Amino acid sequence: MSMPPPGPSAGETFASVPDPAGNPGRAPAAKKSRAPRLIVLLVVGVVALLAAGIGAFLMARDYRTYQVVQGCGPYNCIPALKAGTVIEALKGEGHTCKQESRDVWYCDMMVGSVHFKSSVGVSEGYIYQLTAEVFHADDERLTDGGMAYMSWFATLPYRDDPAATEEIKDWLAEQIDARKDTKATILDYKYTLLIDKSKFSLDIRSPR
Repeated sequence: MSMPPPGPSAGETFASVPDPAGNPGRAPAAKKSRAPRLIVLLVVGVVALLAAGIGAFLMARDYRTYQVVQGCGPYNCIPALKAGTVIEALKGEGHTCKQESRDVWYCDMMVGSVHFKSSVGVSEGYIYQLTAEVFHADDERLTDGGMAYMSWFATLPYRDDPAATEEIKDWLAEQIDARKDTKATILDYKYTLLIDKSKFSLDIRSPR
């Protein structure tokens, strides 16, 4: 399975990137908004959320078509996706990756003034946690390339489900456009998006 992540082309910065399924595509437009076909958003704990200043949503598919987790030791992992496949894909696109501990790899890459960072939590060769971070040294806006980078990681658990992939891209673009710190549950994964001026970070994991 070929899954090249976003990477710079000669003379340009993330102008066009493949999606996780290997088909050409761009990051969703920041202003794009459409009614989800397969994902229903339910606000959870509104009073607590307003007090905390963080939006949290339970996003539940109308039905399950694809397996979205598999057991991997003490964790739930992304099914049928080896951690080595993702790490090698990142290396192939210019990232420097190193294993900082027994079960976590860190990758990073600089493109001009933009710093791309990611981590991959590994158990029994599979992925139980992903993080992606984009830092713009001279701009508080997320570029199309940065959006593509975040979207690529966000959709890895659903790379075989085109409809869910598009819904997640739309949801992520809307949160980033609104500059919202957001927590969401999408099927079996918890997403945490944090935005601090020029830094955008996304954490994806499946509870044990």
